[in-house]
Amino acid sequence: MTVRVFAQLLLCLGLWSGTARAETLLVFGGDGYAPGTYLLHGEPAGTLVDLLRRISEKTGDEYQVRLYPWKRAYDHAQRGEGAVIGLSMTPERQERFDFSEPMYYNDLQLVVRKGQGFAFRSLSDLKGKSVGGGLGVSYGADVDAAIDAGLFVMERDSDPSERLNKVLLGQLHAAVIGHGMPGLDYLVKKHPRLQARRSELVALPKPLARDPLYFAVAKSMQKRDVVDRLNKALRELQRGGAIKPAR
Repeated sequence: MTVRVFAQLLLCLGLWSGTARAETLLVFGGDGYAPGTYLLHGEPAGTLVDLLRRISEKTGDEYQVRLYPWKRAYDHAQRGEGAVIGLSMTPERQERFDFSEPMYYNDLQLVVRKGQGFAFRSLSDLKGKSVGGGLGVSYGADVDAAIDAGLFVMERDSDPSERLNKVLLGQLHAAVIGHGMPGLDYLVKKHPRLQARRSELVALPKPLARDPLYFAVAKSMQKRDVVDRLNKALRELQRGGAIKPAR
């Protein structure tokens, strides 16, 4: 075998092994968390969806994004039916999932009815209050611990528009709405009854928390290599200036 033929053979083998390494993976996420993940004309959209597309170009992995109400998306991921995007990290979840590096930071706003606001500087300021939040959603270790300790009541739902409606009706002191003011504005625009009363909804100056969001895969799937490739691509995009580091 000539050196040239041998070199071509090695090249082909290298390309083949790189292709074999890449794979197609379902990725679940929430369908109403603009600008992070949401449905636009029935199709997945958002900052995290766009970021996955950029990462896919680097890794060769194909991420087939499926966006559902959060609890449904998370249940799919827990069962090992695919990865999940936009996941908060908790000690319990770290036992079940392999996590990427932070991809995005989610400002969790406390939205109140105008004229019914209160000073919020720390979690202790929520003592005795009723706050609306998402079903199956973690708001970070500190907030979750405060809820478990009974510092305040977290009323869970699967529809953030109903959460805001309860604030307007005086049934909740505040509603947790993710992704800062863009998240609130996106939600209001989808619901005419909220649009009509937009001026009555006010976000407190200090967010409840600034929650890092991750890509994660259930350990049962044994896909740590997928996470490692994603992390490498994420760092390359950040170093090259194609995207800003999550912070």
